[in-house]
Amino acid sequence: MPAPMNPPDIEAAHTDLPIDVNPPTKEEIGMAIRQIKCGKASGPDNMPAEALKSDIETTTSMLYLLFKKIWVEEQVPMNCKE
Repeated sequence: MPAPMNPPDIEAAHTDLPIDVNPPTKEEIGMAIRQIKCGKASGPDNMPAEALKSDIETTTSMLYLLFKKIWVEEQVPMNCKE
């Protein structure tokens, strides 16, 4: 079916969406860790999901400190790069 000769005048959608520009909270990190699926192949870091989930509280605290450091310094620490 060919396009109509006079297409309808459609107004663009409002795109000013609220964006959270704060570092992730401990709650958000913990929730993300809990959602990781176990039994899958490890990523490039060779860290199995089971290791991350074995002590969610400790993993959350460690990642929170790392993410906070990255957020403040605006760069990934050299020892975290491949």
